[in-house]
Amino acid sequence: MAIVSSFGSLQRVVTNQPMWHTASGSVALYGSSQTYAAIYRTQPNVRTCVDFLARNVAQLGLHVYRAVSDTDRVRLREHDLAQWFRAPNPATTRYRLVESLIQDLAVYLNAYWAKVREDDRINLVRLPPDQMRVEGALLPSAFLWTAPDGVERRYAPADVVHFGGYDPGNPLMGLSPLETLRRVLAEEAAASDQRQHFWANAARIGGVITVDANGPQYSPDQLSAFRQQWQDAYAGAANTEKTAVLPKGMNFEAATFSAKDSEFIESRKLNREEVAAAYHIPLPMVGILDHATYSNIKEQHKHLYQDCLGPWLVMIEEEIERQLLPDCDDTDGVYVEFNIAEKLKGSFEEQASSLQVSVGRPVMTVNEGRARLNLPRDTDPNSDKIAEVSPGQGRTFGGVIDADGVEDDASDAGATGAVAPDATPDGTTAKENQAIFGYHLQYGVAKLGDARRNLNLPSDPKTDDMTVPEYFNSLGIGIKSRGTPSSGGDDDA
Repeated sequence: MAIVSSFGSLQRVVTNQPMWHTASGSVALYGSSQTYAAIYRTQPNVRTCVDFLARNVAQLGLHVYRAVSDTDRVRLREHDLAQWFRAPNPATTRYRLVESLIQDLAVYLNAYWAKVREDDRINLVRLPPDQMRVEGALLPSAFLWTAPDGVERRYAPADVVHFGGYDPGNPLMGLSPLETLRRVLAEEAAASDQRQHFWANAARIGGVITVDANGPQYSPDQLSAFRQQWQDAYAGAANTEKTAVLPKGMNFEAATFSAKDSEFIESRKLNREEVAAAYHIPLPMVGILDHATYSNIKEQHKHLYQDCLGPWLVMIEEEIERQLLPDCDDTDGVYVEFNIAEKLKGSFEEQASSLQVSVGRPVMTVNEGRARLNLPRDTDPNSDKIAEVSPGQGRTFGGVIDADGVEDDASDAGATGAVAPDATPDGTTAKENQAIFGYHLQYGVAKLGDARRNLNLPSDPKTDDMTVPEYFNSLGIGIKSRGTPSSGGDDDA
């Protein structure tokens, strides 16, 4: 082989035999050979793991950003890449395109998109890996797709987006994980066939029929005829539990093992564990809950998006930037990123608590809080403002909100300073008052009736339409500058 020194030479180097490789490999399973596609169709454990990966990646948003500085970026919603992924082609959604991409990578460790160019955009169309082959040496020089009608079409590298993995013997294409799982899958296929024949041949009557040495002697033809009569009468699931009648001198000795004795259940669980390990999936994520607890399930959910899916996402992002971004008019500082933060940010309560501690003040307006609860906007202009707070405290106001809904100075005569009473005249207890007020602070819900409904408290038509500050002030309970209800006395805040 000649020594090469340029990109073009790396594509054109040839050996005595053309160095191309087809992804439509197969795995030998105890005397039979199955393609990767057939294994995906027939092996439940493989399909479970492959679909789990594909669905969890496909649900993530794929966003396009421009890096403005080391600490700032801008999302580009109308960038060419964003539009191409929003509608990859007339027959495919973004979810289906990404889902099939991960499924192809998980089954073949190769995936292909054809770039179908139009005047103002590029359509992305999946090319089935089992119909593809790659020509080249150290780098691909052409991609060839064999259509179902047998016609072969050649694509230049610039017209295909190829996602591939590692193969120690082939620099052009990835090696399917199913090759590594060959023995495990062969054992599962053989065990499945054995179980099928086990039931077809009558699970409850399998055994050996012996003839007494001192009993009647049967000719080979008689034994053959008896065997056929036995099969006709007792074989098959429909004949299970029938009572067998044996001729004189014959004895039946059961030789069947139960599913428990044969450890079929444990064997199937082991096979799923092996397949999940090959794809680096935490076992509880695919239904193996032997050692699962609430705390480690939560941690393994993080592990899923950080250590399991993280490398896949980085590889896809970089391939898109390498093979698709150059086709766009705007490339300066542009990059793509899966919205993995959406899956790792925790519950709303955890986020609210963390942000409150981090920034020392609320980060949402009243109307933003109402929107999260699918409640209509509040027309009060103050509902679109973020309240002022002191670090480490709950929601606070510069002064006191009186019954008229206007925020006055803390020295306003309406401000009072004692603790809330045990119960208010309408029968609401102090504990319920604190719950209403806390809900108002956390979610920005202004209407008392909305707070009561979400806290499963009884409604009161007389006060449900009042705002929470109006309600407390109508009862003589002011809101001090530190954001706590108070009643009676002077405001010493």
